Amino acid sequence: MKATNWVIAAGLFGVVLWGRAAADEHLAPGLRQPRSFYQTAFEDGRDLSLSSEEEAGESPSDQPAPGAARPSSEEAGCSEACDTCDDPSCGQCSCGCDRWRLPQPCFLARRGISVGGWLDQGITFNPDDPGNRFNGPVTFNDRSNEYQLNQLYLYAERAADTGGYGWDVGGRVDLIYGTDHRFTVARGLEDDWNLSERFYGAGLPQLYLDLAYNDLTVRVGHFYTIMGYEVVTAPDNFFYSHTYTHQYGEPFTHTGVLFMYDLSRSWSLKAGFDRGWNNWEDNNDDLGFLGRLDWTSWDERTTLGLGLTTGDEDPAGLSNRTLFSLVFTRVLTDRLQYVFQLDTAWEQNAAGAGTQDAEWYGILNYLFYELNPRWSVGLRYEWFADDDGVRVADVNAAGGPPRGILLNGVPSHWQEIALGVRWTPNGNVIVRSELRWDWVDPLVAVSDGPFDDHGQLDQFLWGTDLIVTF
Repeated sequence: MKATNWVIAAGLFGVVLWGRAAADEHLAPGLRQPRSFYQTAFEDGRDLSLSSEEEAGESPSDQPAPGAARPSSEEAGCSEACDTCDDPSCGQCSCGCDRWRLPQPCFLARRGISVGGWLDQGITFNPDDPGNRFNGPVTFNDRSNEYQLNQLYLYAERAADTGGYGWDVGGRVDLIYGTDHRFTVARGLEDDWNLSERFYGAGLPQLYLDLAYNDLTVRVGHFYTIMGYEVVTAPDNFFYSHTYTHQYGEPFTHTGVLFMYDLSRSWSLKAGFDRGWNNWEDNNDDLGFLGRLDWTSWDERTTLGLGLTTGDEDPAGLSNRTLFSLVFTRVLTDRLQYVFQLDTAWEQNAAGAGTQDAEWYGILNYLFYELNPRWSVGLRYEWFADDDGVRVADVNAAGGPPRGILLNGVPSHWQEIALGVRWTPNGNVIVRSELRWDWVDPLVAVSDGPFDDHGQLDQFLWGTDLIVTF
């Protein structure tokens, strides 16, 4: 990374640390001969992973996750909020209930800066036992029958909160280590890190400054996307695995400026400019647009969010990529919640399609039921249409450093259904387990499949992980 970028990064971190309050076009019929989904890398010991000039670190996400899920005082059964220091002068913070937090250094606590994180580790059982130990294009928990340390996550944050009056300053820096770092790689930042490691490495998914005045907050820096429903941060997702829409259809991070304004009690607006999908350094001179409009009902049981990102993603600045993402949530009963997401996107002269424009769609349904305060179950169904074979084909470019497989571009419709359970025995531990079935419908004749060493068109998985927050 260039020295100027390190200066910018150091400056942002310093402010955060010391800041104080105050068209359906498919392949031509003549190309519909049998094709292959996969080529396998590392079979001869060489690194055959793809690099991408278009988007190193491609992948997806929801509104910026605030970090480890923090229960309110009512949810945790505490007499006071878990995020409040008992005595800032002592350098210790505690909740007074069943949730433990890292001791907070005095010089940070006095400035309203909190430090925390989590450890996420798990294993995914694949009865097909593929020889390459990969779960095909399923990402994050992509290794089969093998332990994964997905996320060792640390963050330092100072929330900018004006209470609607006056001004304040805040910010956040996040560090991630583990196998999940490959899916948040940003061009010009982590794309030249960890090159000697096949799966494990470190990343810097967020580094931003917040300036707030009354109901307006201006975020400057590197931050998670505001598109979609699922997020990168493990404690903030119900399921261990991720959807195709999240991984292949949406960005993960942005670098730029985002204005956030509370229009009223029910309406809020986010809008700004960025350097493109998953970029720290832009590959052209054009800025992209990023925005989201959110509505919350007066009883807070219904929410609706509409996000938009558009801009030129190619080095020449001639190929526009636009994505709309709609997320609807409804609390049906005190224990039952439904979530619906619809993504639709298109790109001019898409990579892998030559001069052909490409489009992709994602439809997701989630249903969550709380059995009791400790146990809940969830059901997810997804249909992801990669009609031109340019999104899921970008698997290695999307995942950053090598995952071990190269996926050819095959126009396909991908589907998956997951049934999961979530157990929270105390305020620091989350156990997630899920059964997942994937299947694909190629739109052209193929000679193989994307699963089980590129031998099948469907796959069954059982994944379980353990999250410990601190």
